[in-house]
Parts: sequence; C-alpha cells; structure tokens
Amino acid sequence: MDHEPAHRAPQRTESLLTRRDQEVAALVAEGLTNQEIADRLVISTRTAEAHVEHVLRKLDFRSRTQIATWFTTRAD
Repeated sequence: MDHEPAHRAPQRTESLLTRRDQEVAALVAEGLTNQEIADRLVISTRTAEAHVEHVLRKLDFRSRTQIATWFTTRAD
C-alpha cells in the first residue's frame, strides 16, 4: 500500500480554507477574541464568530486551541 506521509495532511486541510479563513485562523492563533478579530478585520463580531465556526467545521476541530496549534505547526 502507498501511504502519504503524515506531514502532508496540513497542506490538504489548508486547501479547504479560503484566504479569509486562513486569515481568521492566524488571528485565532494570535489569541485574539472574536471581538478583536472583528475589530482587526473591520467586520461585525457575529461575522467573526461565523468565520471561526467555518474554520472549526472545515478542519473538523472542536476548539480554538486546535486551530491555533494547527496554524502554528503548519507555519513552521
């Protein structure tokens, strides 16, 4: 059987995210709250919440910590 190396998984999951999703993931990784993300991106808090929810769903994560860990490890 031909198996892909585990280090390729982040690239595949990254391709699921839009540029805005990736931007939001980066801000989550910085530790920003939804309000702070909204302020930074000049959007409503509810829109920021929706973006975070989309990232969680697309990556099949359950927490912001998972987003931050994923973002940090893929950037290394």
